[in-house]
Amino acid sequence: MDGLMPRGRYTSSALILTGGGARAAYQVGVLRAIAELLPAAAPTPFRIVCGTSAGAINAASLAAASNDFGRAVATLESLWSRLCIGDIYGADFLHFIQRFGRWLLSRVSTSPRHSPGALLDNAPLARLLSREIDFAAIRKGIDEHFLDALTITASSYRTGMSVSFCAVSDEFPLWQRSQRIGVGAEIGTAHLLASSAIPFIFSPVLIGDEYFGDGAMGQLAPTAPALHLGAERILVIGAARTGNKTNDGPDAGFDSGRAPPSPAQIGGHVLASIFTDALGTDLEKVRLVNIAARQIPPERLAASPMPLREIALLVITPSIPLETLALAHLDALPLLLRLMLGGVRGIRTGGAGLLSYLLFESAYCKALIALGYQDAQERREELIRHLSVAASTHPGA
Repeated sequence: MDGLMPRGRYTSSALILTGGGARAAYQVGVLRAIAELLPAAAPTPFRIVCGTSAGAINAASLAAASNDFGRAVATLESLWSRLCIGDIYGADFLHFIQRFGRWLLSRVSTSPRHSPGALLDNAPLARLLSREIDFAAIRKGIDEHFLDALTITASSYRTGMSVSFCAVSDEFPLWQRSQRIGVGAEIGTAHLLASSAIPFIFSPVLIGDEYFGDGAMGQLAPTAPALHLGAERILVIGAARTGNKTNDGPDAGFDSGRAPPSPAQIGGHVLASIFTDALGTDLEKVRLVNIAARQIPPERLAASPMPLREIALLVITPSIPLETLALAHLDALPLLLRLMLGGVRGIRTGGAGLLSYLLFESAYCKALIALGYQDAQERREELIRHLSVAASTHPGA
């Protein structure tokens, strides 16, 4: 908890949106439920917005319309509801075969001409982000005091550091620790592409003189950017069930006869480890600090040389396994990708974890949005209590 803002500085509420590929559509449903709790045209109830991987795309879109939270959420819902795989990565037969051949060649060749490639080309995503997000409006929202900070986290391939690119008000100090750093930046398409560049699936992104990849890789403390910027109230919207990975039970992911896990199962577990393990550990740490803070008398807490404080924490994650939901929408997957995933046993029960991350299709995304909305409605009273202080003190309220 070191490096937090000094006591006496203005502190606020934060929204943390984690990664998960196509699963991030779930976050939009939760956000829609939150928007319904606010007055029409109300500004964002979150002074700090932090995004990682696919959650970074949602975070930037929200920050670009911080003066009208309902409009920002409606824009996000429209985007995810009409999404197709071709908007994210090239999926036509010729394109995919060329890309796959290049990827295989990069794995076996020692020639410097054959630099490490990626399985999928996310150039369509770059065009989508440039078209759909008004990046200049992020700074405008900060200058007009609707927002204090937007952070987008990516992993540096040069240093191994978790780098949080921060569009932030000048009065907020940034940070540097052994495994993480906050740096000032005007957020743009490159930052979102870098944060969501899943290893081997999407190419690393050059920012300055460093290459960056998916922000979830080295992010040991997903809540750290919000805490460093002074948040006292944090809402985390995840894209996987906390404490669960890619199956319903201890044996659900494995074929009968004790067969070894399929390549799709292994890929799904790797992605689950990247996107969920650090979050669960970090949330447990915050809860333990809260317990410790409650045991310390207020006068001693105020005199502590370390700015220790209790954090109001609310976490919303999917109530059902998203693998099951993905399998129900398998027919929406282009034939080529269906054949590819079928070859690694990724379109059957137990192997659909990988599918749930890559199925950027409107029917599946709409189902995720509906699930997020339903889960948030079931936590409605908790959301009202969590947001009440932030809403009542927001300068635009």
